[in-house]
Amino acid sequence: MGLTFNIKAICTLSGALKLAEITLAFICIALLRQYDLHFGAESWHNGQSLVDRKLVGVIAIGSSILISLPLLIAYVFFAHSSNLLEVLYCFTACVMNVAGGAMAIENYQGQGDSETVKAGMAMGSLMIINALAYLIDAGTGTIANRNA
Repeated sequence: MGLTFNIKAICTLSGALKLAEITLAFICIALLRQYDLHFGAESWHNGQSLVDRKLVGVIAIGSSILISLPLLIAYVFFAHSSNLLEVLYCFTACVMNVAGGAMAIENYQGQGDSETVKAGMAMGSLMIINALAYLIDAGTGTIANRNA
């Protein structure tokens, strides 16, 4: 039993979605690092620590890569079989990206027109778009499971 390489798996809907999810996550990381963006995580606000907001946002972006990259590798190098676990991963990534994107947009909305504000709004928007990709991915996995 040798390791098979199936590059055509990338051309499937699930493979293309995984590539899009990974690409969007890396763009969000680049924006986050280049512009030192936040999710409303000032150290203290009205007596409350908001560091949890930053953690949720950063974890949402990182989990996108940690979920999609291994699944894409599995599509290319192993036999792909959609299962409930993959759907749950995609749904979790969807929820996390919506939360992180909403917090970023809320944090930068109405703060002017600077490059940092534009980058923060772009990052939040890309996270919401990534959430939509994960939702579609979860839906196609559900359909594949029902037909299997």
